[in-house]
Amino acid sequence: MHNRLQVGIDFCQKRADFCLLFPDGRPLEAHMAFDNSYLGYSRAKQLLLDALDDYAFEGIDVSGEATGYLWLPFFLQLAADPDLAPHNLRLHLLNPRWVKWFKKCFAQDDKTDEKDPYYIAERTRTRRPDVAWSADPSILALRFYTRLRFHLVQNLAREKCYFSAFLFLKASAYRRLKPVSDVFGATSRLVLTQQPSLDQLADLPVEDLALHLHEMSGHHLRDPFKNASKLKRVAMESFPLDQRLALPVQRILDLTLEHIRFLEGQIECVNQWIATELQHHSPILQLATIPGVGPVFSSGNGAEIGSTQRFLQGHKWDARRKRYRPRNLRDVEDAVAKIAGLWWPRASSGDFEAEDRRMAKTGNRYLRSYLIQAANQMRTHIPEYAAFYARKYKEASKHHHKRALVLTARKSVGLVVGLLHRNEPYRSQERK
Repeated sequence: MHNRLQVGIDFCQKRADFCLLFPDGRPLEAHMAFDNSYLGYSRAKQLLLDALDDYAFEGIDVSGEATGYLWLPFFLQLAADPDLAPHNLRLHLLNPRWVKWFKKCFAQDDKTDEKDPYYIAERTRTRRPDVAWSADPSILALRFYTRLRFHLVQNLAREKCYFSAFLFLKASAYRRLKPVSDVFGATSRLVLTQQPSLDQLADLPVEDLALHLHEMSGHHLRDPFKNASKLKRVAMESFPLDQRLALPVQRILDLTLEHIRFLEGQIECVNQWIATELQHHSPILQLATIPGVGPVFSSGNGAEIGSTQRFLQGHKWDARRKRYRPRNLRDVEDAVAKIAGLWWPRASSGDFEAEDRRMAKTGNRYLRSYLIQAANQMRTHIPEYAAFYARKYKEASKHHHKRALVLTARKSVGLVVGLLHRNEPYRSQERK
């Protein structure tokens, strides 16, 4: 169907700017603005229905930019609206980078809210995305949880870095000597925050200090005398801190540790929500059967990919046979890898072919992160992936671990897609 109405929408907090184009690129409505509310949606829907009735379009393509969640209520209403369902509606969510690069083709134009929806509609008209956006509330619910966890983990990492900076001021040798195995463990937190202070503890005889540390740890230290000796070395080898700075530094450490404890509790709570929600998604549950890949990583990958069936819609150009063919599972794997940014674009001109190909890194950063983290676990639990990682590690000229890990993540895409598509558990020596 080529006779399709093209609609571009530019969303902001207060309004949604529309542009309607004929299939040949002529504007049907160059610009119309509606409130980004349910009332505004109702008016916009009527505009679309009138256009569909007046010009007998065979379908409608609605496109918007993925800017925050400003687009989501509008798209959810469009996807669920029974009045639009008979009109072969397709929703397209564009990467803002695509639209930004496409705008450069119109260098002489102004950058305004009136022009932006035109660029979005024209981008879809001239090069429609391979995969349409689909609304599945259950998948969206799982995605909300996994992205919330991603957000909390990032905040936790930032807080630990902030804490480490002030820990160096309090006891510069603490992280180097490691008087306890885990700086952020329960025993370490008590040593750094409770009274007596770190210096006062270090002034105690080794026997008394060892006994005190053993009691603080709940009698979990294997060699309290060794821990006590290291703690005394920390006090001796650390830079002395001016007394006027000691109190502010200690207060910052106390509050930061409290925040870290709070974030850890939130992450644990979200993990439970994810595990509960995961029980309603049989295909995603199959990802958890991969050795080393638990419910968090499997949920993150499954929620971002969604149903594999949406990747199989339409046809793909076969350059070798010079014709279009139905999409297959290999095409789904390639599409998912591109969405995650795990692909390496070719750079060739004439007889020149670039040997150094950089990873794209564009697309869904959540999916890319979860695929890489899952691959890092798979390389330690699955011999096939361990051997592949080791081979790529040796082949890399620099950044050995990073290069080998992202290549392992790219290899894992086939396995992830296959399990999701077939709704089957992992089996040893599973192939794409």
